Amino acid sequence: MDIIGFLGKGKGALVLFGACAAVLVVLSFLLRSTKFAPRRGRILIVAALLELCGVFFFLTFGLEDIEAVGSSAKTAPRLWASLLAFFSLDQLRRVLSGDAKPDPESGDLSRVFRAIAIVALAIWGMAYVGFYVATCGMILLLLLLLGERRPLMLLSLPGGWLFFSYFVFARVLMMGLPTGALFG
Repeated sequence: MDIIGFLGKGKGALVLFGACAAVLVVLSFLLRSTKFAPRRGRILIVAALLELCGVFFFLTFGLEDIEAVGSSAKTAPRLWASLLAFFSLDQLRRVLSGDAKPDPESGDLSRVFRAIAIVALAIWGMAYVGFYVATCGMILLLLLLLGERRPLMLLSLPGGWLFFSYFVFARVLMMGLPTGALFG
């Protein structure tokens, strides 16, 4: 049986998800009584991001190359997984060396749910306004949610992301991103 094909869909994806969740549970349990216990949440977030990178990278081996397109479907997920892994490992280094603050006692769950709603709205909106507009709007709303009020930052971060993503996807990788019903 093709293991990549199995883990990429259906029950295999559930097995993969369960294995990743089990690793996080075991890691959480192991960190409870160590010197890293005050930073356990930060370590678990980094571990989850590294698992996500590994899953994305692993699943790219199941993608087929398409000769006519000129670029592989494997390129973008591997690029993003590699960059996310690099920054996650840097964050892990900071946490383990003690540079990062200990985890807060509690958080603002309503802000978490609002952030999830903004991301869901952006994903839903891509069908109508396209990737570029939806992600710029999402970044702007998330900045506002996180308390950013400087106009230069509110314009430069979504705008910089727009130019960066257009350059990387449309010009370098020659991949068309969804333009949406309104602009397509």
